[in-house]
Amino acid sequence: MSRWLILACLCLLGVSLQAAQPIKFDYLKVGSQTFSNVTVVSMDATDVYFTHDKGMSNVKLKYLEPAAQKRLDYDPKAAAAAEKEHMQEDARFKNALGTKIGTPQKAAAPQRPVSSEDSLADPISETSALGKAAPDFSVDKWLTEKPDLKDKFVLLSFWASWSIPSKKAIPQLNALHKKFAQKLAVIAVATEPLDDIESMTDPKIDFASALDAKGKSRFAFNITTIPSVVLIDPKGVVLYQGHPAALSEKQLETILSK
Repeated sequence: MSRWLILACLCLLGVSLQAAQPIKFDYLKVGSQTFSNVTVVSMDATDVYFTHDKGMSNVKLKYLEPAAQKRLDYDPKAAAAAEKEHMQEDARFKNALGTKIGTPQKAAAPQRPVSSEDSLADPISETSALGKAAPDFSVDKWLTEKPDLKDKFVLLSFWASWSIPSKKAIPQLNALHKKFAQKLAVIAVATEPLDDIESMTDPKIDFASALDAKGKSRFAFNITTIPSVVLIDPKGVVLYQGHPAALSEKQLETILSK
C-alpha cells in the first residue's frame, strides 16, 4: 500500500478532533524537521495529521517534543497497543498476499495504452484514479448554498487561502463556472479554519464553496498538492485529477458536449 493510501485510511479511521477550536502550533518540531503554521485536522492513538505552510503531513506522536505530546494528550500505552495491532494486520495482509502470489495464475495479455484527442490526461498506472469510480465526496459544512449535482459533471477544486497558486486559479475557475453552469458544478473545497477562509475576499469565489475541516475528502481523493482539481462525470467516473491550469475551456467544452 502506498504511503498516501495508508495516510488516507488512517485519517478516515482515526479519532476526529471534537474541540470547538482547531489545535494550532506556530511550529511543530519532529527530529530534524520543523513545520510552521500547523493546524491539526485529525489524529488517532499513534499519528497526528495536519496542514502546514508547505502542504499536508502526518507524523508519529511518539516523535514529538514532550510539550506537544502533552497538548495532544499522547498516551504511550495506547499508542503501543495500536502499533502492535497494525503490525499484526500487516502480517496477515502479507501472508494473504504471499498465498495469492504463490497460486499459479494465467497471465493477462498486455494491453496497449489508449490515448485520445478529447482526453484531459492519460492513465499512467493501474493505481491511477482516471477512468475509475470516484470515492465518496462529503464536506463538513457548505459555505454557500449546496449546488444541484444531478446529471452534472463535477469539478472539485481543492485549495487554501494561504496558497498563492490557489488564488491565481480562482479567476479561471470562475470563468469555467460561468460558461458551463448548466452542465458543470464547480465546488471549492478547503481544509482550514473557517476564519481564514472568510478573511480572504480577493479574489472572490463565484462558485459553490465548502469546508472539509477534517480533511476526509482531501485524503479520500489522495490530494497531495494545492491547488488540485478533480473532474468527475455524471456517472461518478474520474476524468481528470491534477493542476487546474491543465483544464482549458476548449477541452472542457469537448468533454461536456458528450
